[in-house]
Amino acid sequence: MVGTILGALFGLFLLFLVGQALWKPLRVILYIGLRLILGGLFLVLVNLSAGSLGFLLGVNPASALSVGLLGLPGFLLLVALKAVVG
Repeated sequence: MVGTILGALFGLFLLFLVGQALWKPLRVILYIGLRLILGGLFLVLVNLSAGSLGFLLGVNPASALSVGLLGLPGFLLLVALKAVVG
């Protein structure tokens, strides 16, 4: 009886340790995924509002991630690249 209780407690402790070890990488992946989605939505909104003026930015994972992670500097980087490359 005591061995079963100790075994169950040890199992819960191991489950806790594994959960703690996996939480940080999962949190980083979720953070990057959320920023990717927000950057893509921002680019779509820019394309909808400035598309009538003939200004369009490509919406792809690389540009969405640069805008999502860097914010305004990432957006200005894409605008500068669009001006240089054409």
